[in-house]
Order: sequence, then structure tokens, then C-alpha cells
Amino acid sequence: MERLRPYPVAAFAALTLLIWGNRIWLAWTNDEDTVAEKLVWSTPITLFVLAAVAVVVLLLRGTDRTAPSFRLLVRAFAGGTVVFWAIRAPMILLADHGVAFKVVHAVLAIASVVAAVAAWRSLEWPAAVASRPGVLVDR
Repeated sequence: MERLRPYPVAAFAALTLLIWGNRIWLAWTNDEDTVAEKLVWSTPITLFVLAAVAVVVLLLRGTDRTAPSFRLLVRAFAGGTVVFWAIRAPMILLADHGVAFKVVHAVLAIASVVAAVAAWRSLEWPAAVASRPGVLVDR
């Protein structure tokens, strides 16, 4: 389990894979969308899945969590998630969708944003604590 530290980062990647893992298939089997629309829907889905897979692989390989490249990847992934839902959630809520669809997507948005913020903040914690005098942090 140590390889999955920081746990909020691992949880964020797992949640992302759970949410987005089947969306490409759903986007491409929707017979109401054009190919162009399917490509538009597939772009963020693919980016989120690839980012989540990359994070999981790096965690399992034991990559240094304090490495700038790891921190940049997680922050870009988390920031992209927050920006995506800040734009997409209002579009869904204001569109002509059923209540159940809106509720499900609101829950997905909230869970994703909370997980993204937790992942981002978990990268800051060791450095902030380690900078305090007399505090030892096991990395």
C-alpha cells in the first residue's frame, strides 16, 4: 500500500478511471452524434484516462512523489479536472436533460472536484510540514 502514497492522488486517479473508463465506448456508440461530435467528446475523456493511467503507473513504479515532473502531472490533471467540470457542469444543469441525468452528473462533478483538490493538496502537505522546525516527515 505504500506505493499508493499519497493516497488522495491514487484515489483521484482511481475515481477518474471509474468515471471516464467507459465513456469513450459510450460516446462512439451514440447514434445521435456526428463523427465530429464524437471526436469532441472523446478528447477530454481520452486525456483524463491517459492522465489517470500515467499517475497509477508512476505510483506503482515507486516514482519519487516530490519529483517536479510527478507533481506537475498531478497538478495539471487535477487542474484540468476542475476546469472541465466548472465549464461542463453548468452546461449540463442548464440544458434540457432529465432530473436524474443532472443529479448524476452533479454528483460526478462534485466527487471529481473534491478528489482533484485533495490530490493537489496532498502534494503540498509534506513540504509544508517538513518546513516547520523540529518536524520529521517520512517520504
